[in-house]
Amino acid sequence: MSKSQNVAVMDIGTSKVSVFIGCRGINDTLKVAGFFEAEYSGYYNGEFVEPDKLNDDISGALSKAEINAGESIKKIFVGVPADFSIIKNKTFVQNFGERRKISENDILDIYEKVNELKDNTNYVLISCSPVYFVLDDGRKVLNPVGEKSTRISGEISYIYAETPFISKINVALRSFGISVVEYLSATLATDTYIVSQEKRDIPCIVVDCGFISTSVSIVHGNGLKLLSSFSVGGGQVTSDLSECLKISYKEAEEIKKQIVLSVVPALGDGYEIHRDTNVVPIPMQQANEIVFARLDMICSLINKCLTSVNKAELYKMPFYLTGGGICFIKGARDYLSKTFGVNIEILSPPSLQYTKPSFSAGLGLLNMAITQEQKHKTNIILKILKRITKR
Repeated sequence: MSKSQNVAVMDIGTSKVSVFIGCRGINDTLKVAGFFEAEYSGYYNGEFVEPDKLNDDISGALSKAEINAGESIKKIFVGVPADFSIIKNKTFVQNFGERRKISENDILDIYEKVNELKDNTNYVLISCSPVYFVLDDGRKVLNPVGEKSTRISGEISYIYAETPFISKINVALRSFGISVVEYLSATLATDTYIVSQEKRDIPCIVVDCGFISTSVSIVHGNGLKLLSSFSVGGGQVTSDLSECLKISYKEAEEIKKQIVLSVVPALGDGYEIHRDTNVVPIPMQQANEIVFARLDMICSLINKCLTSVNKAELYKMPFYLTGGGICFIKGARDYLSKTFGVNIEILSPPSLQYTKPSFSAGLGLLNMAITQEQKHKTNIILKILKRITKR
């Protein structure tokens, strides 16, 4: 495949459906030829809020992206959100009996042997990635093919999508005229795009806070060691401000953009909303306390997602925050850092066109899709997925 050939991806967020069409640019960058994001009712607790409108919502986003790119979409890669995914990590040991060169078929057989949900019709395998492989000399590698060893051990991360989700999206895409689709893990695509390979040599925590859903993952190597989610995000901050301050949702959004949590309000400090021709003052302390309360809940839910991780190991892990939910709230990162007792870094896409954290998932999917398409004929992982998911 030529580097200039475009690839289409769709990111299904909790408030927007985003479509990116692009290719690999200079110095391994991403070049976006077409983009469109359409607001829709989203999903909550793993269910689409208005499933009857999903086809139209997706068709609208695809149509506008095609117009912006000046080309039609024949094939698309779709990101599966954490809310519709599960993860299974399996460790293994494979003895060869003699020292020999490890082949692709050796790894393929291991992936199939260890996959415990291959006959479960409730789930579809969308990713199997190595957290690490270990050779007989103790070396950890991500790609053992071609290495010589008497044995190999390691950990494999399997990510599955819920079958009903796949079915709904397939119907929506077919109604638009797209019948060729591949599914990717939105979380894995995000993590491996915004967290460098060097940083992923050790486990890293990534919290992707969206509008009404937050995913919590631990990425290590090329795989995930943990994947969880909960239905609270930046949208609830807006709802809290609206309800507690007795202002409209639109006015609450206006206030949220002004919030500064990193200063102690003085008497009389406030924010402002514009209502008709009037300027309405909002006490800073009151508004900040409302935001702090919701951030406390988000921190508590993040902690709950991480309860299975050893606390001593947890504090050694780099901690990253991304997504469009709370990253832009001034002082939110500092407050989360103080709450967890670690330095939390906000990660954004390394793109000149789309630098906001809200674009992390979409560009991560585009990055993964381009790589996957370029290596379609030789990539061992794709061979594994094709063999395992064939029914």
